[in-house]
Amino acid sequence: MSKVWSNITMGALALSVGFGSQSANAQDTETQQSNAQDQNAQAPVGQDDGAPRNEVQFVSRDDQGNLRAVDDAAGFGAKRQWAFSTDAALTFERKTQDDTDAVTTLSVLPAADYFVIKNLSVGGVIGVRYQKQGDAKSTSFQLGPRIGYNIELSPLLSLWPKLGFAYSHNKTENEVTLPGGQTLTNDTTNNAIAMNVFVPVMLHPAPHFFAGFGPFVDTDLNGDNRATTWGFRLTIGGWL
Repeated sequence: MSKVWSNITMGALALSVGFGSQSANAQDTETQQSNAQDQNAQAPVGQDDGAPRNEVQFVSRDDQGNLRAVDDAAGFGAKRQWAFSTDAALTFERKTQDDTDAVTTLSVLPAADYFVIKNLSVGGVIGVRYQKQGDAKSTSFQLGPRIGYNIELSPLLSLWPKLGFAYSHNKTENEVTLPGGQTLTNDTTNNAIAMNVFVPVMLHPAPHFFAGFGPFVDTDLNGDNRATTWGFRLTIGGWL
């Protein structure tokens, strides 16, 4: 009887040890799975762990200097961004000034703008403008600051209105033919402060490149021969 009881006790102990071993193995498996999940959750975005990921094509930097995806495809207008452009175009203008007609003007206006916050830019422009109407020729130089705000319309389009003030120095040469065939040239100079408004629709076909087209108005705020000039202008540039 004692021998039978001893055998029963040994069997119960063996069964208990077996269940304990299975329970411990199950707990180890759950712990390993939990650790794996934690590692995956803490893995940096973009780390190559063998899983397929969508690549971010256009990024910018936040206030801490970290890369982040931008909300428009081109990334234009981000904070601390430089934009360089030139409004070089052959424009058709009409000057609302006494005794003048429509004229054709060639202008080159390189500019630099800096986005102090998202979409808000401050900058400056320097340019040369050549104008001819009949026998009259005019050359002017401009220099001044401007401010603008980029309005995102779609991943490829935006509106970038800009308001500026410029000091301009203008020299005009007018040739007059006298009855005897003699030619007389009159030279006049004019200095003025002008207000400039330019509202181009911007196209962003690729990162770091843009092109825009839209109306502009330049009006003199002082001077003896004040003039208001309007027309359409093309701008091309890039950003860093």
